Amino acid sequence: MAVREDAAVVLLFLANYEESPGDVKRGRYAFDGTELSEKSRLSPDRLNDAVNVLEDNGYVETMKFLDTAPYAFGQVELTSRGRVEAERIGSEPSVPGAGQSPSSAVAQSPIPVGSPYGFKDEDWEQVEHEHGDTSRMIVVLGHQWRSTCFNTDDLRRNIGEMFEKTLFRVLAKKKGAHVTLDYRPLQGGHGGHLFNEIARDIISADIAVFDTSDLNSNVMIELGVALTWGVRCLPVREASAAKPPSDISGQTWAEYESSGSVWKDSDHARKLEAMVERALRKKGVPLAR
Repeated sequence: MAVREDAAVVLLFLANYEESPGDVKRGRYAFDGTELSEKSRLSPDRLNDAVNVLEDNGYVETMKFLDTAPYAFGQVELTSRGRVEAERIGSEPSVPGAGQSPSSAVAQSPIPVGSPYGFKDEDWEQVEHEHGDTSRMIVVLGHQWRSTCFNTDDLRRNIGEMFEKTLFRVLAKKKGAHVTLDYRPLQGGHGGHLFNEIARDIISADIAVFDTSDLNSNVMIELGVALTWGVRCLPVREASAAKPPSDISGQTWAEYESSGSVWKDSDHARKLEAMVERALRKKGVPLAR
C-alpha cells in the first residue's frame, strides 16, 4: 500500500471514531502512536510516514513529546481541513475493517497559506510537479562556497556519491521501483529572483543537506526555509568545526572528515538508508516491504 493510501486509512479512522453512536465528539479525538498503530494495523514506520503526509497537507495536527519512539509524534488530532478530506474519500459511515484500504489516497492540499518572499503561482506549480514525480529523488545541498573547513568540489562530489550509492542499495532491496537521483547543490541562476530559485529547490526537495561547518548566515537561512516547510533535513559539519546554534542543535547531525569522504558515525550508512527509504515512501514511490 502506498504512503498516501496509508494516510487515508489513518485519516478515515480519525474522522469516524466515536465512543458511542451519535457521539458529538466524533472526529475530534486525539490518539497516540500505539493506539493508531493498533487501530490502523500499520507498523510504526508506515504510521510515521502516513502522519507526516497528513501533517504536511494540513489534515492533522501533531503534538510532540519526548520518549515517543518508535513513533515520531506524541498525539495526532484531525483538523477541519482533514474532516473535509475524509468526507471526500470516505463515503462509508464506518471505518474500513482490518486489512481493508480506502477507495482512494489522500490528495495533496492546495498551495499552502503563506509563501516565501516573492513566490508566484508558477513557483508553486514547479514545487507540485517535483513532488509528484516519483521517478526522481531530489536531494539539495546548501554550503559555503569557499570554506576553510572543507574542499568545496570534494564535498559536493562526496555528498552526491553518498546519496547515489545509498539510493542504489535501498532500491536493490525493494524490487519493482525505478528512481534516479536528482542532486542539486543550491545556487541561483541568471535572471529571476535569486532567493526564489533557492527556496523553490529546497521546498521541492525530498532531502535537504546543509553544511553548517562555517556557520554561514546564508546556509542558516536556507536551513530555516527547509525546517519551516517540513523538508526532511540532514545538517552536516566537519567534525572539528564549531558547534551549531542551540536553536537547531536538536536536529539529527552527521559529522565528517576529509570533505565528506569519511563519516564519524559507524552507523551512518544504515541511518542514511533509513532516511532515503522514508523519503521515497513519503513521496509515494511504491516499495516492496
